[in-house]
Amino acid sequence: MNLRRTILQSIQSRALLLLLSTAIILINTRTLGPEGQGQIAWVQLGLLLVTGASGFIAGGAVVYLKTKIPLRTTLLPGHLWLLISSVGATTIGVQLGFLPAQRILEIAGLGWLQGVVIFHGQLLLASQNVLAFNRLQVIQNSCVALGLVLAYFFWGWQHVDAFLFVLALSLIFTAVYSLFSIRKLPESKNPPPFKEAIRLLWKHGSAAQSGGLLQMLTNRTNFSLLASSAGNGAAATGIYSVAFYALEAIWFVARGLAPVVHARTANNPDQKRRIQETRRFIGLALLGTLPLAILASCVPDPWYAHIVGFGGIQPVIIRLLPAAFAGAFASIIAHHLSGIGQHKWNAYSSALGLFVLIVCAWIWIPIHGINGAAFAASFAAVMQTIGLVIGWSYCEKSHWSKLLPKWREMGSEFLSSEKVK
Repeated sequence: MNLRRTILQSIQSRALLLLLSTAIILINTRTLGPEGQGQIAWVQLGLLLVTGASGFIAGGAVVYLKTKIPLRTTLLPGHLWLLISSVGATTIGVQLGFLPAQRILEIAGLGWLQGVVIFHGQLLLASQNVLAFNRLQVIQNSCVALGLVLAYFFWGWQHVDAFLFVLALSLIFTAVYSLFSIRKLPESKNPPPFKEAIRLLWKHGSAAQSGGLLQMLTNRTNFSLLASSAGNGAAATGIYSVAFYALEAIWFVARGLAPVVHARTANNPDQKRRIQETRRFIGLALLGTLPLAILASCVPDPWYAHIVGFGGIQPVIIRLLPAAFAGAFASIIAHHLSGIGQHKWNAYSSALGLFVLIVCAWIWIPIHGINGAAFAASFAAVMQTIGLVIGWSYCEKSHWSKLLPKWREMGSEFLSSEKVK
């Protein structure tokens, strides 16, 4: 497939996901208010924790390992691990007070289903079927948005439980659909022994997913800290979560490009060429982030209050702007490193970001509340990106200055004539 077409399809899918996610957030905030949105954000944090643990075997490492073991061989160990991690991660999260104990069953069940969808999506990505990978996410969010409209406005069931019910049905439908999407995975005549498949998946998956799990905690720990802190609670979490979802909307171009970077880097043995491509992808990601960041920060807070039903969002978004640009930059570099099997650098940089976040949030949230959480997130994102640049420079044995994007090189030939190998 033409590279230009792959990029445009990926970004279009991300744009559609952005619209659907925005619709879901608006439906929830207008119906359930900041406290209800805060409860939902806390439960979704649990789902992210479960899927983060699931990825140690049933995650992104399958993209890198596709040249070492047949993709179909990963199905059995992957699905066994999904069951184990859904129960284990939820239990640990509740015991540590990180997750709401009253939602333990919902988090475990929904986390398992979400893990299945993500695992199958990674298998599609390993097959370089980026379109099908994006389609899964669009289907899931479409079902959630439609289901919420029916539950809240036609059936009059306006409660957090209604959201969880709709999410469960959507995940079940998407998981079943994903089974049909991966049915064409090639059979292997000489598959490796089960223990060998587990060993390879754990070896590479633990390194890859340590970074992913730490990244998730860096992005979402503020939800739990605000919800459990005196003087803030679920309402503060609801306001911060909407602002953070706006930040993720700003990232939609970078996140649309990231899977393409991952797939192409994993299939490109030419070091000079893959550095050149990734450098250009960084430039595109930053160019795509700039107008969205300006737009999000310039919308007056009363407008946000009118749209979502409560205010206090714009000041948080402004304080998250450093994270907007740092995150866009980091997303591309992290997927490049994953593509060359250097997952440990993603883990190192994410650990640095999480450490910085916890220390800064512990100091700033009691003083500045929601704004303190945003300050901590931005500082952590900048430090993490610096760590990724150092790791990228080390792994590709190139000075960091040679890795930065060169704007004059972003010509039409990059997006028009190249073929995905």
